[in-house]
Amino acid sequence: MRRRILLTTLGLTAFAVLAFFIPAALAVRSRVQRSELLELQREASIVASRIGASGPIDMDEVNAAIDSSHDIAVYLPDGTKTDGVGPERADAVVHVGLEGTFAEGDVAGDLVAAVPVRMTAAGPGLVVRIIEPGSESDQRVRESVALLAAAAVGVLLVAGVIGVLLARRLSRPVEDLRTWAADLGRHADAAAPGPTGIAELDDLGVSLNEAGERIRELLQRERSFSSHVSHQLRTPVAAMRVAVEAELDAPRPDRATVLIECLRALDRLESTIESMLALARHDGREPSWCDVAALVREHSDRWRPSYAAAGRDIDVDAGTHVGQVDSIAVSHILDVLLDNALVHGRGRVVVAVRRSSGVLNIDVRDAGPARPDADPFSERRADSGHGIGLRLARTLAESEGGHLSLLDEDPTVFRLTLPTPV
Repeated sequence: MRRRILLTTLGLTAFAVLAFFIPAALAVRSRVQRSELLELQREASIVASRIGASGPIDMDEVNAAIDSSHDIAVYLPDGTKTDGVGPERADAVVHVGLEGTFAEGDVAGDLVAAVPVRMTAAGPGLVVRIIEPGSESDQRVRESVALLAAAAVGVLLVAGVIGVLLARRLSRPVEDLRTWAADLGRHADAAAPGPTGIAELDDLGVSLNEAGERIRELLQRERSFSSHVSHQLRTPVAAMRVAVEAELDAPRPDRATVLIECLRALDRLESTIESMLALARHDGREPSWCDVAALVREHSDRWRPSYAAAGRDIDVDAGTHVGQVDSIAVSHILDVLLDNALVHGRGRVVVAVRRSSGVLNIDVRDAGPARPDADPFSERRADSGHGIGLRLARTLAESEGGHLSLLDEDPTVFRLTLPTPV
């Protein structure tokens, strides 16, 4: 990642520098040439001021007034050179000067200026030609472009340093997040990295931290689920084994009795498997409209023979309460609560259904006090063997957006709260 950031930074900077360097170099060349032409104009003015209106021209005096690398030639109105260093016949620039105007131009790569002197009615009496070798202006152009190139290299070096710092600034938090995510896969309690000051990376860290919390919750749920699976599946199997072994040891007159007991154990086993699958998959079934009070009465009637065999009874206190709930999940939870009241409670059991503030409350009450020092939802609590147990019943209720709680301890009251629209 650092290499990509550095290369991207240098690439963009190099492109910007190149896009600026080419027109800047052309502008430098044009500026140098213009500066040299202005210098020739200045020298031409000095030469014109030192040439008298008549008489011979002192070339030594004229040459002393200009740059030693520059050459001077003097031309007659017919274009013939009379003195100095230059072509024998007037060139294009000199011909413009012979017309009575100052002239400048480029001749074979050299800069040339021509100034008319000794003006008469017929035109200039002489034209002074000053030439600067092209190598001189080219050298100045190269020096200026070299300075420009040095500045470009300096910009690239600064961009490289900034790219390294930026790559380190951006990659270090990402590497910390990657390391933490890898550690999270091995240790669920791995410490999350602190804030980086970069909003996007901090948001990513928060999202990963939330994902880590969900993973830890899922792992804890999976461990709890696995421990309960073994217990909940063994209990009905053990009941069937005990019934069959007891029947083999002491056969009863009615052979159908043991079959009925085994069928009941199989029913409990099937209910356990369905409950476990419902909790493990948590496939988010859509709630459907049903009469919750009728559902409660149906389950109470189904458990009534078991209570009658124990010398106890079930009462239902419910009118008509239509709600939008997952009837399968509610059925599993009701089975757990009624089984818990049968095994651990005493006296008459009352199941009441009430609506309050957009929720349905299903209370299962028995006359026996709960143990104040025992948590009924503890993983270490032994269940009776039916359904999914109180702890997983609470988890299933919460997965449906509801809640299962111990409302009172004497008498014992468990409350299932279900959110449902009116």
